[in-house]
Amino acid sequence: MQVLRFQPDALRNLGEQIFAAVGAPDDISRIVATSLVAANLAGHDSHGVLRIPQYVNQVREKGLDPAARPRVLSARQATALVSGELGFGQPAGLLATDEAVRLAREYGVAAVGLVRINHLGRVGEYVEQAAAAGCAAMVWLGGLKAVAVPYGGSRRALGTNPLAFGVPVLGEDPAVLDFATTAVAAGKIMAARAAKKPLPPGSIVDAHGQPATDPEAFLNGGALLPFGGHKGYALAVLIELLGQALTGAEQYGGDANDERRSGALFCAIDTAAFRPAGETAAAARRVVDRLRSNPPAQGVERVRTPGEPEAQARLARAAGIDLPEETWRSITETAAAAGCSPRDLPEPVAVT
Repeated sequence: MQVLRFQPDALRNLGEQIFAAVGAPDDISRIVATSLVAANLAGHDSHGVLRIPQYVNQVREKGLDPAARPRVLSARQATALVSGELGFGQPAGLLATDEAVRLAREYGVAAVGLVRINHLGRVGEYVEQAAAAGCAAMVWLGGLKAVAVPYGGSRRALGTNPLAFGVPVLGEDPAVLDFATTAVAAGKIMAARAAKKPLPPGSIVDAHGQPATDPEAFLNGGALLPFGGHKGYALAVLIELLGQALTGAEQYGGDANDERRSGALFCAIDTAAFRPAGETAAAARRVVDRLRSNPPAQGVERVRTPGEPEAQARLARAAGIDLPEETWRSITETAAAAGCSPRDLPEPVAVT
């Protein structure tokens, strides 16, 4: 399979032009394009620029208002409710994070609900943002379109229901957990399909409930499996309750499979809430150093801690982001349909 390499700035500029061409203000175009490229740089291609055609299609289908701006609906002491106004998800996620951090600085801890949202992108981005501001943070996203079977079930009933945690660490990137409660994220299926690669066994079932590895089996009526059997399923249920039921997000959509019913809960804790912030970060550094010093098992180079893979990917990809030809073709077709000039397309360098 041939892949094409692009400079991150070139992809970011192209994303901005495409989003602006379909009606997004310049600042929103910049936020969304920057977020997508940041996901690629962090090694999460499933949440990167391959999402550009999806977002543009949502604009055309009137499911996403490109000019909408998120706003705070209500606030009470250490809590707030933010509406994404059915615009791009990334500005909404950033505002919810900003509110959670602001309130945590005042009260020590804060919880912010987020409703009326579209795809938020990589949720790990928001806990990284909070960690950079001196807060430990958590995000639970529930009520997404049903793509997964419950443990012991045979029909789609739950979304991928991702969660993210982030904690500042002295002298380095924060420790970050960011994953879906399904065996693979739905975006990973898109990435595998574009790369013409099979999915890991135990990831999906086909339309008849039989184990499958071909991404097409999912797209043709199959479903995702929860990770960890009943444990991943139980976690997905709790995230549905926190992200949707607690925030009231289901009030803003139609039937049970309407993505507009999804919601998220953002929590932040000031790292100075229980001890000086510097001591918290130093203690976190001691934890990750202790784990990394653990003798590796046979065949393993070394023990890594959460957040390290993303930090290493950023170093490795700073010189260029690789995209499968199919992904690039879809983006260029989207750019052309949006009215972008062929001259706006960056020149790729073929790599093997």
